[in-house]
Amino acid sequence: MNVLVCYRHETEASISFEKSSTNEWTREILMMRRTVAIVFFAMLTVVAVGTGTAAERAEARSDGDARYLHHIDLYDTDNRKITAESTLPYSPRNTCGRCHDYNTISHGWHFNAFDSTAISGRDGEPWIWTDARTGTQLPLTYRDWSHSFHPSQAGLSPWQMTLKFGGRLPGGGPGENGSVGDIETGQEEQVAEIDPPRWQLSGSLEVDCLACHAVSGAYDMNERRSQIEKQNFAWAPTAALRLGEIKGDVSRIRGKIDPADESVQKKMPTVTYDARKFALDGSVFVDLVRQPLSNACYQCHSQRTVDEQGVQQRWIHDEDVHLRAGMDCVDCHRNGLDHDMVRGFEGQQHSNPDAMVTLSCAGCHLGQEGSSDPALLAGRLGSPKPLHEGLPPIHFEKLACTACHSGPMIDEQAQRLMTSLAHSLGEKGRRKGDELPAMVSGVYTKRADDKVYPHKAMWPAYWGVLNGDDSITPLNPDQVYDWTRKTLRVRRDFIDELMLPKLKSDQRKEVLGEERARVDSEEWNQQEQDLIGKRQQEIGQQNFREKVSASLKAIEKEIGDRTAVYVSTGQVYAVDSEGTDSEGTGLREIESSNERDTGMITWPMAHNVRPAGRSLGVGGCVECHSDDGLIFASTVSPVGPVNRIANDSDGKVTMASLQGVDPLQRLAWNQMFSGRKTFKYFIAGSIAILVCVLMIGLGMLSVHLFHKAELKNNPLASSDSSTPSQEARR
Repeated sequence: MNVLVCYRHETEASISFEKSSTNEWTREILMMRRTVAIVFFAMLTVVAVGTGTAAERAEARSDGDARYLHHIDLYDTDNRKITAESTLPYSPRNTCGRCHDYNTISHGWHFNAFDSTAISGRDGEPWIWTDARTGTQLPLTYRDWSHSFHPSQAGLSPWQMTLKFGGRLPGGGPGENGSVGDIETGQEEQVAEIDPPRWQLSGSLEVDCLACHAVSGAYDMNERRSQIEKQNFAWAPTAALRLGEIKGDVSRIRGKIDPADESVQKKMPTVTYDARKFALDGSVFVDLVRQPLSNACYQCHSQRTVDEQGVQQRWIHDEDVHLRAGMDCVDCHRNGLDHDMVRGFEGQQHSNPDAMVTLSCAGCHLGQEGSSDPALLAGRLGSPKPLHEGLPPIHFEKLACTACHSGPMIDEQAQRLMTSLAHSLGEKGRRKGDELPAMVSGVYTKRADDKVYPHKAMWPAYWGVLNGDDSITPLNPDQVYDWTRKTLRVRRDFIDELMLPKLKSDQRKEVLGEERARVDSEEWNQQEQDLIGKRQQEIGQQNFREKVSASLKAIEKEIGDRTAVYVSTGQVYAVDSEGTDSEGTGLREIESSNERDTGMITWPMAHNVRPAGRSLGVGGCVECHSDDGLIFASTVSPVGPVNRIANDSDGKVTMASLQGVDPLQRLAWNQMFSGRKTFKYFIAGSIAILVCVLMIGLGMLSVHLFHKAELKNNPLASSDSSTPSQEARR
């Protein structure tokens, strides 16, 4: 309206002026002003209409249960509509964000993994920075979890974290803006110095909606990871959808980086779109679903157990009982537009706490005790309500549901485990099962609520600096490799090349003799294999002490007047400057009381869920309450790059000790339960004898009473019975 009034005043003024003046120059000025006013009005009109349309689109929903078909226009990273002739990559933000609230979605659980300011929730699996060349498995997290280091403590920048772990992220967070909440105090300069100015080349790793919402088979997660490894962050979504061919590799652009440089521009990736993907109107059909399929979840949430023979075959394990019943992951792990995922544990801090009460194990199967609210009753999705007959209530105070029902079947020792996040499950490769990071499952210990849960566990292994308060600050793993490359002399694998080196021919002859040393290793008997293995460990231990000592000295030259250490399986190694090493290798072990930086870290596991017939305790009380009850008696040993040179008993602990169970109290309980069956028979026999005695007594009493009553009712019988005796006396 103001624009129209302004335009009217301008017009009236020009007419008045024209009547009073015939100056051509003045007339041209007026015409220019009039034109500007008209153009300005038109621009405001277009913007107003465009804004209203965008707002209407953002609020539009189908609200039906049927799938909404997405024949849509794609937009590139410059927010321009993509055609078959375009060369820039497709942008999920500019495409999906036209109808969906991208900013709200981007704060969801899966997208805030690198956000220090987000709600952390219960401890979960950390990002484990693994470098097999230096024997490193460093747990990292931006969340406020109790078990891991903040990446900035190790001098790792958001760009480095995105490059390392972006293949297991659906995007968002630092992948878009390169910033992460609050960086740890004192680490700002360290991170700034090593953060490469490559964001302008790699582009943003935006929240990729279709990583989860595409139908199975329409999204190629491995192609996405390939582009991220090439540092082509912005091109990853385009590659994953197979929209076209991408040529170019940001990782090959080295030296002085200036994105405006013509030589750099020539090396930047470009897209050649597949013209067959585009309809006549220029739209593209995107095949997606509202609720993600379980196959999308498996990309980051798969796991495989490992035994002495290697990765266990899939067919010997059963599928999660819920999936077997036809459910999908999202039936329990739900979310709204804010993508605040229900993680499924009691006490989760959630944006909609009332709606998620019955989405935990106990909430779904048992309901909210004492509540008459239909929304809090048991039986969601037809879940059965367990009776737990004969199980004393104290078990529900001491044990989580998952202690009996989740994870691999409990064994005498915690099993090695591989996960998608840590071992890149889902990518093509050859896995033996002993690759780093080394982790185990089936560790039964307590959490803050004083209940026992099954956990996954690992021991940090890294190079760091020992501080005056006995804490250890990890060093940047990439810098460590550069500093120790000449001293460690490991090309690929710290364990295979340093800890368990392949014996030379003269060493084999020394152990087996000249004749047997020439025989192929597959023909050695068990005793010969044990002898070779023992010799490998001896040489490996010597190698370890000598080369780690030399590497620590090399690091100390770089870090100045500070003590460098190597941490693995709970042990801390430092240079022996005091000459206490009896082997003369120059390496000593430090007694450290800092469990936070060196000890076992754990996080609870909930899947796979086993059916009731395979739950812990189905065999009766003595399955747990006996000397060999596995929930107490099974053991866990530290695993990591150095554990192979240790004896089998070193560091081994029982679950009972992790749970803080009093050994004498447990012994008393075991003795009581071990004789419980015999005691039951004894009690049953005693009761039977007592019943028999009571029956006999009652029988005798009834006879006596009957006879007495008979005499009372028939006195003649009493007198008649006395006559013979009287006559006899006469």
